[in-house]
Amino acid sequence: MKTKFLWAAVALASLAACGGGGGGGGVALPFTATPLPGQQPNPEPNPEPNPPEPNPEPNPANSSAACFNEADLREGTKLVVEQTITSGDQTQKQRVTRLTRGREVFRDASAVEQLRTVFNYFNSSEAQDRLYLDFVDGNIVRYGTRNGGTGTSAYAYNDPTIRTPVMTPGQTINENYVVWSVEGEIRNEQRVSGTRTYVGRESLETAVGTFQTCRFSATVRFRQIDGSELTQVQENWIAAEGPYRGQDLKLAVRTGDVLATFAPTQITYEPK
Repeated sequence: MKTKFLWAAVALASLAACGGGGGGGGVALPFTATPLPGQQPNPEPNPEPNPPEPNPEPNPANSSAACFNEADLREGTKLVVEQTITSGDQTQKQRVTRLTRGREVFRDASAVEQLRTVFNYFNSSEAQDRLYLDFVDGNIVRYGTRNGGTGTSAYAYNDPTIRTPVMTPGQTINENYVVWSVEGEIRNEQRVSGTRTYVGRESLETAVGTFQTCRFSATVRFRQIDGSELTQVQENWIAAEGPYRGQDLKLAVRTGDVLATFAPTQITYEPK
């Protein structure tokens, strides 16, 4: 396998750890970040919290509201996605399983815990993490993650907490936060900034069917050790209808000249 493909796969797996759309499929919730492998930037002052976005009208026509599935936050909801990861002439297979569990205290917040298990077929490796999120005052709130399954203590949190509102077509929001990794063997920080735009509704043909989707476009910048920025451009499509509503149907991420595309080939969704 090419080195660039491996780098893209590893980076994208990290990016998928927290999220922002509905519940997400293979990539959970799109457009967020956890520290990229091997990066330990010098400490900097915390960013100023972003000013609150104007509140749109409740569920306006063609808004992103349909692409959030409230069942994803109900205890017992289970999602299993078989997907391909394609970069250049390389294609690998991956299985992502996500189980919504009960509420847990995460840094003094009562958050919904989702256990995510990722299995890579190409090297038979498996990894787990736990995502902490909620839906508060019309916003998807992303608090952070814990590495590994039950019993592990290493965690990373978003400062400030990431809040994603219902968006109207063409609306853009700014994001500026730090992912702090504390406890565990690796302790560092990752400064993240960028913009996210809700492009609008699009029909998307996939291996699991053709659906109306919410399309999002984002530019995400990561501060590196030497002070330079690594930039990723992300395009994401989330089902707005049908049996997989709220789940990711396609994610394309470009880092420099490397383009990686995640696409489900089979989805098993058991909402509660």
